[in-house]
Amino acid sequence: MTKPPKDHGTPADTQPFGLPAGEVEEEGNLESTNTDLGFDQRTALALKEQFGDQVLEIVTFRKEWTTVVKPGALIDVMTFLRDQWSYKMCHDVTSVDLYPHEPRFMVVYHLVNLDRSTRFRVKTPVSSDHAEVDTVVGLWPGASLMEREVYDLMGIKFKDHPDLRRVLLPDDWDGHPLRKDYPLTGFDVGVDTFKE
Repeated sequence: MTKPPKDHGTPADTQPFGLPAGEVEEEGNLESTNTDLGFDQRTALALKEQFGDQVLEIVTFRKEWTTVVKPGALIDVMTFLRDQWSYKMCHDVTSVDLYPHEPRFMVVYHLVNLDRSTRFRVKTPVSSDHAEVDTVVGLWPGASLMEREVYDLMGIKFKDHPDLRRVLLPDDWDGHPLRKDYPLTGFDVGVDTFKE
């Protein structure tokens, strides 16, 4: 029986980076074909086997698995997860601002394998000087509005998105309110513009 993975006690969503991908090997001779492992752990191992150094990290926290991948490999990784591992649903697309660290942003995808009732998280780092990542709308059309929301509130662009525009704020809104450097008082709008 395989020893359970270490719980490193750091939530995957609160740190710029987590467990280096190489540490998974220290758990023993783990392979994605080992059916004694959880399906989500097997998924993480399969990504490491298939994509090698394109996988930056593998994180486990409270029995949830997250893989951090290079932005250039995102579409290949997502296609592999959808077609080979049956993650047919992209449940959520969101982002984290890690300001003042670089890369500043982390785009986060929550995937679901409905047949296995398994969730799996994929993250990709995005720098502030080129805040853009490929869209996954071609794989999961339902991701369209979620990517638009990330663009609207965080300012991250999704390359080749079919309709990338604001979804919550007016088109002429200045800035992206979920960024950590956004003014705390916001901007005067509506009735506030008439107050002295």
